Amino acid sequence: MANGWDITNSGNRPTFVTSNRQEDIDIMIATLYAGNFIKDWHVTEEVSCSDHRYIRFTVTGIDRSVEVYRNPHRTDWESFRSDLLGCLCNMTDKITNLIDLEIAAKQFQDAIVFAYNENCPFTVRWNNRNISWWNQDLAERRRNVRRLFNAAKKSGNWTDYKRTLTDYNKALRQAKRESWRRYCEETEKALECARL
Repeated sequence: MANGWDITNSGNRPTFVTSNRQEDIDIMIATLYAGNFIKDWHVTEEVSCSDHRYIRFTVTGIDRSVEVYRNPHRTDWESFRSDLLGCLCNMTDKITNLIDLEIAAKQFQDAIVFAYNENCPFTVRWNNRNISWWNQDLAERRRNVRRLFNAAKKSGNWTDYKRTLTDYNKALRQAKRESWRRYCEETEKALECARL
């Protein structure tokens, strides 16, 4: 508090759940200014496959607009040239002093930017990268871990859940390891110039 930090936790739902205890030991801190943007802080019932539960919250006041950009490779260069020539026809051709030169340079720059913007459409940036190591077996194991966690909470029998969670985590590490190994082998097989 003396350093201007605030604890954003709200409610008393436990953030740490094991077979023999449940506690609220995980805290989230933010500056007093940033804390004003954190809303709907809560511990979810979703199974995290860990002793620690997922904490969800919403950050307000941030512009989450879609990222758009122009890809020069998609420019219609023929149309760009004709639009640029049309804009350059209106430029002054008499340059007698420094002010005329500055005006002509600004007109030339504006003509290039206008022609480019007219002939290079915006593209929305999508993140379509798939996780290379995730597979159907891991998805099924994770579903099973969640099912056993919910059953263990009700029955108090944590043995099956712990064993299944250990197997799931081992399979997860193995899948990541094999994916990394495949990636390294593919890199080594690439031609030297392609690797550079």
